[in-house]
Amino acid sequence: MSTLPPPEWQNVIRARLMAAQAARDPCKDIIEQYQQLAAAAGELKVRNRALLRSGGGGGDGPAPLVSHLDAQLNTLRAEISGLYRTQAAAQNKQLALSDALRDRDEEVRGLREEVRQLRETRDTMSRREVNTNERLRVKDDDAKVLHDEILALQIEISGLTQRNGALQADNASLLQRWLDKMNMTVDEMNAEFEAEAAGSAAKDDGDFRAGGKT
Repeated sequence: MSTLPPPEWQNVIRARLMAAQAARDPCKDIIEQYQQLAAAAGELKVRNRALLRSGGGGGDGPAPLVSHLDAQLNTLRAEISGLYRTQAAAQNKQLALSDALRDRDEEVRGLREEVRQLRETRDTMSRREVNTNERLRVKDDDAKVLHDEILALQIEISGLTQRNGALQADNASLLQRWLDKMNMTVDEMNAEFEAEAAGSAAKDDGDFRAGGKT
């Protein structure tokens, strides 16, 4: 499984700590060199005192002591010169490190601003996502309610259609029975009317014949 690289701000802080450590190291070297020089000076004093004590009774005079002191002086001058060069190099390095730290500080501030903007963008997008999800949830709920209402209306319409069909069938049956009854009534009335008409005609014919005989 691959691991993600550390974020940029961690690299910046690590580089800044390393630069600060590097800035302290030259000062440490200078302090150590001063301590060594002080120890050498102390040893030189001890040697000079020993030489003075030992050269006081000699026949050669102070020439060996002077030569030895000149050699020690030249050595110390060389060490001091080297120390000054080291100090100057350390100061230059400190200046360069200070410039690098200043650049790093600017970079860190820029990265912090970028991180702040990215966080604001992330928070804004998160709020938008939450709002969008909420609206979608409400719409889904509304769609479910509408679907249920449509299904209920379809069931109700189907029931009404079936009842209307049954009522139409019942009405047609009732109408047919009523028509049949009316037809029977009309037939009966026609039969009675025809019977009455026939009886009346026979009576009139009988009366007419009876009148002719008289």
